[in-house]
Amino acid sequence: PAAAPPVPGAPLPAVPCFTGRPAEVEALVTLLTRRQECGTSVVVLSGAPGIGKTALALHAAHLAGGHYPEGCLLLPLTRSDGTALPAEEAAEELRRALPARPGEGRGRLLVLDDVVHPDQVRPLLTANTGGAAIVTSRMGLAALVATHGGAVFRLGALEPEESHALLTAVLGGERVGAEPSAARRLASLCGHFPLALRIAAARLLTRPRLRIADCADWLRHDLPARLTLADDPRMSVPLLLDGALHRLPPPLADAHLRLGATAHLPLTPGRAADVLGMPEETAEAVMEQLLDAGLLEEGPPGAFRMHELLRAHARRAAPRTAHQPTVLRPPRREESRQPADRPPAALR
Repeated sequence: PAAAPPVPGAPLPAVPCFTGRPAEVEALVTLLTRRQECGTSVVVLSGAPGIGKTALALHAAHLAGGHYPEGCLLLPLTRSDGTALPAEEAAEELRRALPARPGEGRGRLLVLDDVVHPDQVRPLLTANTGGAAIVTSRMGLAALVATHGGAVFRLGALEPEESHALLTAVLGGERVGAEPSAARRLASLCGHFPLALRIAAARLLTRPRLRIADCADWLRHDLPARLTLADDPRMSVPLLLDGALHRLPPPLADAHLRLGATAHLPLTPGRAADVLGMPEETAEAVMEQLLDAGLLEEGPPGAFRMHELLRAHARRAAPRTAHQPTVLRPPRREESRQPADRPPAALR
């Protein structure tokens, strides 16, 4: 379907060279274009920082936009300084972007980006009667799904062939075809994370004489610190992951760093208890919180794992952090925080 005309003052950003996730794209577009038939008007996209949640949301919104006569709106749920936007301010932002008029809310698609807590978006969903919303968050937002229903997509890293397709779309088939093995190695070093792949590809685009193999070798010697662009500090994997840790209560962030320093094995509650110096039941609760924050993945039954890119960041960040073993409690909403510098919306 054709894309909707942009909402005045708030057009959806384009997603350059979007590739991959065909099953998710098809499912999302189906849900958004046949929401009455599918019985849902809310879609939650969750996953690790830099995994491409916002890019997928925007891509799907562009494809389905023609089904929303009042247009599509991207509403970031964090302030410009990076702190969580309270529900009242989010509602005011929405009112300013779309002044009240007869029939408002009857056919609008909202992209509610980077949600920290369900209470930020519940009033917006209630007000958007007749429309639909794509909600992106590092958190699982199970409480939101419990109260408002909806479909849930937990995004992981791209498949190797999807990473190869992304590099080809950005760099061109000739350049990637000249160094196929180096391109595969580069994608692996980037952890098949879309943001990391785009940063590496941008470096290669601006240095046309640089071989893919040489870029991969350079990155390999200092990962993930070299996955950053000098002319825009927002385009930085380490800064993004630092921000993810700053959102957590300090004891939980410390637990992430300590677990990241362990051997690359599935993390069972018993192993985590040994590493963290706490009872096994408490260690399991800690890992559940890290899973919900997008910093751990589910492994075999009863175990978790940490993606290698996040593990590399944890190993690098751990010496800068004093370890403070603490019995953890769930974070209060006002404790959620992050640095202001985030990648542009179309690349998150």
